[in-house]
Amino acid sequence: MTISNSIHNYLNRLGIDYTLLPHDHTETSSMTAEVSNVPGSRVVKAVVVGDGERYMMALLPASHHLRLDELQNVLDREVELVPEEEFAVLFNDCEVGAVPALGMAFGLEVVVDKSLTTFGDLYFEGGDHETLVHLQAKAFEGLVADAVHGHFSRHDNIPEYGSGLRHSNM
Repeated sequence: MTISNSIHNYLNRLGIDYTLLPHDHTETSSMTAEVSNVPGSRVVKAVVVGDGERYMMALLPASHHLRLDELQNVLDREVELVPEEEFAVLFNDCEVGAVPALGMAFGLEVVVDKSLTTFGDLYFEGGDHETLVHLQAKAFEGLVADAVHGHFSRHDNIPEYGSGLRHSNM
């Protein structure tokens, strides 16, 4: 059980209390929620998008699917999903596919789906496929207070990721 040094250092520097929850190895955030017995609405999924000039991280519940058109409306600019092979270098202290949902710890702009702030305490992958980081609701809200917030995900069974792309924790 370990977390990314970037996440550990970021949270400690800010004096944020957190706990770690070990879980069986998983490949998606929805599987992580299931094996951890945590509602998917409380597990934060990180999706990396780009606008051609820079990368950003969209945060949404694991139980939801990203709506790219709605995200573009929230951001008032076009963005597209970024293939994992392209952004993996940004998260060099994380396992491939286990991107932690604190993009600001890696210098990324973050956009937060508003539904995340209605669920209470939250969990996210710590940088491997076997550890969740648990944050109190107030701590998470403080960390993302300066991020853009909007509605850009839906709880449904119709993924809108595009064909053939593999993304972190989807």
